[in-house]
Amino acid sequence: MSTPPAPLPPLHALAAFEALVRHGTVARALGELGVSRAALSASLALLEERTGLRLLIRHSPTVELTDEGLAYYHAAAAFARGAADWLHGLGSGFATEVRIAASPGVARLWLPARLAALRAACPGVALTLAVSETLSDLDRSECDIAIRYCHPADHEDGRILWHETLGVLAPAPRALALGLRSLPELLASEPLIEHPLLSWSRLARQTGLAALPQAPVLTCHDVYAALLACARGDGLALMPLQLTLDACARHGLRTVHPLRLPDKSYVLLMSARGQARPVVQACAGALAALAQPGPGRAQDPAQRASG
Repeated sequence: MSTPPAPLPPLHALAAFEALVRHGTVARALGELGVSRAALSASLALLEERTGLRLLIRHSPTVELTDEGLAYYHAAAAFARGAADWLHGLGSGFATEVRIAASPGVARLWLPARLAALRAACPGVALTLAVSETLSDLDRSECDIAIRYCHPADHEDGRILWHETLGVLAPAPRALALGLRSLPELLASEPLIEHPLLSWSRLARQTGLAALPQAPVLTCHDVYAALLACARGDGLALMPLQLTLDACARHGLRTVHPLRLPDKSYVLLMSARGQARPVVQACAGALAALAQPGPGRAQDPAQRASG
C-alpha cells in the first residue's frame, strides 16, 4: 500500500509560492526570499508535484493562477498569517501584516494624516495600503479591511466610521462674497466642478430647480483633483465635508452656503478571514476611534475657519 502524500509540502516551496503570489512579480518575491530565479522555479515545480495540482498558468512577467491555484494560495496565505499572528501575539517583536484597501479619496485625504496614530495604536503591525474602488479585493480576501463610501444598509456587517454631508466649497478669499448670493444664482453663474458620484443636479433639485442651469465645466473622477481645481479658482466644488476637512484647511477652502446635503457614509468592512484575526479586529477598532472627531474639532470647513 502506497503512503498518501503529506498535506504540507516542503516549507520553502510553500513560502516561495505564497511570496510570489502576494508580491505579484518574480523580482519582488526574489528580493524577499533571497534566492535565485532558478531556485524559485524549482520550488514552484516541487509544490505542484507534491500537491498534484496545476497552480500557475504563468509567473513571468506577471503571476496568473489557475482556480485551484487561487484557492490554494488563500489556504497558504491563511497558514502564513496565522503563524505570523501567533508570533506577534507573543509580544516577541515579530511583525504581522494587515492589508487595508481604501478608495482614492480616503487614501489621499483621510488616511495619511492618521497613519502615525494608527501605527502607534497597532505596534508590531506592518500596514499595507491598496487603493481600490471595488469590493472584489475584499471578497477574494486580498485585503483584511476595506473602507467604502456606501449606504450602511448595503453592508449589515459594516462599521460606520462617519455619516457624510455634502457642501459647496470655494477659495476662502471669495467665500464671503459668494455666500451673499442665493444658491440658484451661484449654480447659474459660477463654473462648477463635479465628481461623478457627487452630482450638482441633486443640489439643484434640493433648491427647487427643475434642472441644473448649466453643465459642469470640469468633471473629476478623483476627489483630490477636484479639490485642487477648486483651490486654483477653476470653479465651485460639491464635496464631502468631513472627508475633505484637512485638505480644505491646507488649501484654503471654505463652504460658501449653509445648505448641507446628507449623503452616504464611510463604512469599515472586514474580510471573512480578517474577522477571524484578533490583530485585524484591533486595527479596525483603532481606525474607528481615529474617525471620531476630537473635543472641539469642527467637522465643517466653515466652522473650522471661523472657530
